[in-house]
Amino acid sequence: MKFFFLFAIILSFAIYSCSKKKEQHATIIEGYISNLPDGVLYVYEDDSSNRIDSVTTKNGKFHLNHKWNIKNNSSYLGLDHKDKNGITRSFSFPTHANYKGAPWESQFFMSDSRILINGTLKDFNPKGMMLQSKYKLVSSPSIISGKQTDALYNIDTDLFEGKTTNDKINLIQEKIKKYPYSYHLLFQIEKNKNNFTPDQLQTFLLSFQQDVINSLTYKQLLTYNKKIFNQENIKLPLLVDDKGNKTNILNPAYKTHLIIFWASWCGPCRKEIPLLKKNYTRKNHSIEFISISIDSNRNSWYKALKDENMTWKQLIITQENENSTYEDLQIKFKLNKAIPYTVMVDNKMNILFQSTGLSSEKEIENMILK
Repeated sequence: MKFFFLFAIILSFAIYSCSKKKEQHATIIEGYISNLPDGVLYVYEDDSSNRIDSVTTKNGKFHLNHKWNIKNNSSYLGLDHKDKNGITRSFSFPTHANYKGAPWESQFFMSDSRILINGTLKDFNPKGMMLQSKYKLVSSPSIISGKQTDALYNIDTDLFEGKTTNDKINLIQEKIKKYPYSYHLLFQIEKNKNNFTPDQLQTFLLSFQQDVINSLTYKQLLTYNKKIFNQENIKLPLLVDDKGNKTNILNPAYKTHLIIFWASWCGPCRKEIPLLKKNYTRKNHSIEFISISIDSNRNSWYKALKDENMTWKQLIITQENENSTYEDLQIKFKLNKAIPYTVMVDNKMNILFQSTGLSSEKEIENMILK
């Protein structure tokens, strides 16, 4: 009898251990959208080109159970649908957030354990935008989700845009206090980390809950911030130029240096180049022009250089030292993830001007003709 009892305990523990081992984090997306045609519903992560799963829709109904290979902290997910006539519908979702004071619909929801979508779709036709005949933008019915999506949908989209004023810092801190479990807030702070002082960043990080603290993104950001506190020990790395030689980024013979971070695949970056070329010939002789590519494919970079024919210093962050080099450049030049990014510095690495996004001709003239 004792043997049987002991055997039963061991067997139960083995079954429990096995089930725990096989347990996977999953996101279930299901619902009934009455006017959704038969077809295929696709789920993408971070970008519509990165589809990670799909399910057939029939009579407006769908049920998808996406299992993550490893425990997933949280991701941005989106939906698009292709019907049997080849028409693609790209979903947006109603939120409680605003963008520049106007109601905002999000392309994304977060990878909560369950997403429920019931109702009808509404066609969305933005003014001034011409869409292809087989492509539609649609507004989804409100979704029932979890706490990560709830936080996303209650944080204004422009919270991290514009100048970093004291009011903005206080507002971000209030949002973290209200949603200390929000990976969206963590991701946005990481994305814009160079807009904050080390002390501000440290205050943000100390306000999150333990689940977020245990994440890889949090740990990497914490390490990065410690590096910023000691940035006087960071020296500018050597970068590879268009002739394959390692060289200094800045030439001290010039008083100021205009650095443009770009990539061959970046549309706004390429659009900005003719303006840079036009003003390069008119610049003050004390200004050095430097373009730094973040291309991962050096051949794509070389092709873009040939096509664009830029005659000033051309450098690239190479793959063999990409992570450490890029991080050092981020710290020194206050570079976030968005490009094109233009920054002007003096020989003491004081930042005289910085701008993210496509620069206007007037902005470029103001920088180089002073």
